[in-house]
Amino acid sequence: MILTPKKFSLFMDWNIDMILYTKELHSKYPMISLEKIIKPRKEKVKAKDVPKDRQVVNKIRFIDGHIFFKDRIIKNDMNKSCINDLLVSNINFEKGAFAVNVWGDLYASTDYTSYIIDTTVTKPEYLFLSLRCRSFMEYVASVKPKGMKTRARYEFIKNFEIPVPSITEQEAILRTYHETLDKAEKNILSGNDFGANLLYDIQSKVSDLKQETLKKSENNTVMQIVPFASTRRWEVEYIQKEGRLENIYNSFNYANYCIGDLQKESLFGLSVKASTEMKKGMIPVLRMSNVVNGEIDYSGLKYLPKQCAVTDKEPDKWILKPGDFLITRTNGSKDLVGKAAVFNSNEIYTYASYLIRYRFDTTKVLSEYVNIMFMTPLVREQIAVMRRQGGGQYNLNSDEIGAIRIPVPSIPIQKEIIKNYNDTKGGANVYYKKAKKYKDEAQIEFESEIFS
Repeated sequence: MILTPKKFSLFMDWNIDMILYTKELHSKYPMISLEKIIKPRKEKVKAKDVPKDRQVVNKIRFIDGHIFFKDRIIKNDMNKSCINDLLVSNINFEKGAFAVNVWGDLYASTDYTSYIIDTTVTKPEYLFLSLRCRSFMEYVASVKPKGMKTRARYEFIKNFEIPVPSITEQEAILRTYHETLDKAEKNILSGNDFGANLLYDIQSKVSDLKQETLKKSENNTVMQIVPFASTRRWEVEYIQKEGRLENIYNSFNYANYCIGDLQKESLFGLSVKASTEMKKGMIPVLRMSNVVNGEIDYSGLKYLPKQCAVTDKEPDKWILKPGDFLITRTNGSKDLVGKAAVFNSNEIYTYASYLIRYRFDTTKVLSEYVNIMFMTPLVREQIAVMRRQGGGQYNLNSDEIGAIRIPVPSIPIQKEIIKNYNDTKGGANVYYKKAKKYKDEAQIEFESEIFS
C-alpha cells in the first residue's frame, strides 16, 4: 500500500485510521471543506431557561435523517438549534444521524451539535444530500476513530470536503433530483388509491359505513350535550369527535368486539438499546420502522442478546410467535401511529418498546383479519379520535388500543376476506415497487452527478 503524504498540522488527534487512509473523493465540481460551509452554533441553554413550549430532540433516524421528538422534563443544559441549521449527532454522524432543521427552534442534548450553514455557499438541502451520499458516509466511517462513544465533533468533521457547485448549479441538480422523486410520489399515490379501493371494498362486506358519513361528521362542529357518565376522556377535542365513533359502531353488519375482549394477552416490547451488528447469541429485534403497509419489513434490522428477551420463569416472554399482531403505539406521523402487521416468520425475533404485541383468541378472530381491519377507515377513524400528541409524537396507550372496536363475522367469512385481500393486494405493491425504484434512482443520480 502506498501512503499518501499528509501534513502534520492536519491532525488534531493522532487518528491512525485517518493518517493511513488513502482513498480520496473526487468531483468535477470544486471540493470545499466543511469548515468553510458550517460553523457550530454555540447557544447552550440552561435547563431552567428552556421554553415550556419547546420541541426536544429524542433521536435522528439513520436511514433518512428524520427527527423524532420527546416530551420530557429538562434536567440538563441543552444545545439550541435554529431553522435551516444542520443538526448532527456527535456519536452517530457517520451512520446518518444528522438533519436539516425545518421545524424552527429545537433543543437537543449536548450529544448533538447544531451548525449554522453558510447559505451563500450551499443550499441546506444540497448539503444534506451530499453528506448522505454512500461514498461520503463510507469515507467518514472508515476514518472515524473506533469506539462506541467516540464523538464526531467539529474538529473531526470540519476537514472533510464535499463537491460544491455554484448555487445555480445546485438548484439545477436539486430540480432533477425532485423530478425523479415526483415520479416516486405519483406511484405511491397510485398504490394508495389502489389499496384504498381494495380496503373500501373489503370494508363494505362488514360495514355500511360510507365515506360521505365520515366527512359529514368530521365537518360537524356543533357542540352537543354529552352525559357525564358516558364520557371516557374529558378532552374537548375527544368529546367533539365521539359522535364519529357512534357512526362507525352503528354501521357494523356483524357483532362487534373491543380488541381488549378479543385478546388473550398483550405485552409492550423491550426498552433495550439494540446494535446494528449481529454477534453470537444475538437475535433480530423488530422496530416501528419494520412495520410497513400492513406487513413486516425484515430489512434494516438491529439486534439484541437473546437473554434480554427471556426470563427464568418465561423463557420466551418477548420472543415472537407466528400469528402475533404488532401495533405501533407511537410515531411522529399521525397517519402512522397505530399501524400494524402480523408476524409470520418461524425465525427467532423479538420486538422493541414502541410496539405492543397482541395474541388473540383464534376461536373468535384471526390476527390476519384484525390486521386488515386496522388498515380500513373503520379503525383508522377510531385511531384518529383516540390518538394523543405530545413532544412532536402521536401516541396510543394500551387502553385506547383495547377500546378499538371491529365487526367480527364467523371464522369462514374472515378467511374469505383474508384470501380476497391477499389475492388482490399485489396490484398496490406494483406501484410501491416502482416508487422505491425511483427513490433509489434519485439518490444514485444525485451521487453520480456530484462525485466522480
